[in-house]
Amino acid sequence: MIYSYKKILKNSIPILLIAVLIEIFAGSILQGNQELLYVFPIFLISIPVVNSVGGNIGSVLGARLTSGLHVGYVSANLKDKKMQENLLTALLIGIITYTILAIIIYYGATFANLTTNMNLFTFITIFVATGFLLICAVSLSSVLAAFISFKRGLDPDDMVAPVVTTVGDVLGILFLIIVINLIGVGI
Repeated sequence: MIYSYKKILKNSIPILLIAVLIEIFAGSILQGNQELLYVFPIFLISIPVVNSVGGNIGSVLGARLTSGLHVGYVSANLKDKKMQENLLTALLIGIITYTILAIIIYYGATFANLTTNMNLFTFITIFVATGFLLICAVSLSSVLAAFISFKRGLDPDDMVAPVVTTVGDVLGILFLIIVINLIGVGI
């Protein structure tokens, strides 16, 4: 038998416990920046979107890589052409998706009177820059989790999703706060 629930549990429980502890850290980052989010509630709306899109794209990339590793059309090598094509596609899809969602969120927030005098260009810049950084980070974590787990004889399917989700949640919040402050709309 290739798959056994005991093996899956044995491999998954440690990574899931680590992920829970890291997620608590993400919550503390969010709590430490409450003032910024109260002044600009549009960013409070944006956090779940930024994190979910980043996590989804990283998970899709991870699934494609793990499938490729299992069937042999992707090798566990950073120079692999199929891996690079998948990575580039993830980045491109991410930028397009974040741009479209930024416009939708901005006009939805404007309709609900939540933009607090922020113009569309500034919001798109912050949202897409955050998304781009997040896609880079989750893509890298997806590739590394898939390759490292595969090389160590672990099932990458059990490892990639928790790693990508955790990295996405923590870095999505962190990148948003950093980009807001770099652009200069912070308090």
